[in-house]
Amino acid sequence: MGQIWKCNGDDKRTMPRWLWEKDLSILSNEEETAKVLLAWKKAENRKEIILPLVQNLEGAVLGADVIKRENYWTTGDYPFSRLEEIKPEQFTLMQDKRIKTIIEVTKKLKEKPLILEAEAPFSILAALIDPMKLYLAMQTEPEKLEKILKKIVLEEAEYIKAVIQAGCRIISLAEPTATMDMVGEKCFKECSGMATFMLLKEIEKFLSNSVVHLCGKLSSSMIAVHMAKEEEDFVTGETYLENLIEVTKNPEIHFVGQRCIHQKKNESGKIHVMKLNLIQTKST
Repeated sequence: MGQIWKCNGDDKRTMPRWLWEKDLSILSNEEETAKVLLAWKKAENRKEIILPLVQNLEGAVLGADVIKRENYWTTGDYPFSRLEEIKPEQFTLMQDKRIKTIIEVTKKLKEKPLILEAEAPFSILAALIDPMKLYLAMQTEPEKLEKILKKIVLEEAEYIKAVIQAGCRIISLAEPTATMDMVGEKCFKECSGMATFMLLKEIEKFLSNSVVHLCGKLSSSMIAVHMAKEEEDFVTGETYLENLIEVTKNPEIHFVGQRCIHQKKNESGKIHVMKLNLIQTKST
């Protein structure tokens, strides 16, 4: 088994109190969302705008509540207790007002560096049902789990495609729930990692002038199970954000990884380009 990249927790962002106290209805308000994203960027002296305002918006749209933690918004209680309760054919992201708001805000702010934070399919599902039950289902109900994840893949692919077409050039994809070090090589390769691989294959054709950053733990997990291979490419910018903007201009680069997107400096002069390997997937 390959070495999994160690996350150092470099995301130091804290939602400002003035924003944290706002009503959650702002997530469906294009004007207000654009306004506070710009204000938050200015308050932290950042060049980039990071959206959405809530962690795992996809999970929230598919049924999870949004709650306010100490200094951020995220998903709360699980709406389902058993896989049998989940009806994947009813899943839809694109009709939700909060998703439409992200797309419209992207159109408004597309002249600025934008980063869409997206969740890997398994972590979206883990907002709907206790992850411990999903880990067990990998062993006991793999077909049922696969059917649900396939539907999430298709819905998320449409969402990411729409945001790219609206003008976002950088997608940051994270898998906080089911990387290889968390679920093991077999379950990652056959379930959580495979769902991510299918998502990347679905969106790759839309990435001619955009790039997907894979979090370090996710990219190293994919390399370890031979879903992807790593190549180094030279870049000129001093910061990782500049590197990402630079590679969006290269239509041959679709995926990068092996580091944290929140690490500011890149003194190596190189970026880790990820290439998907040709592997057999089950038909959808």
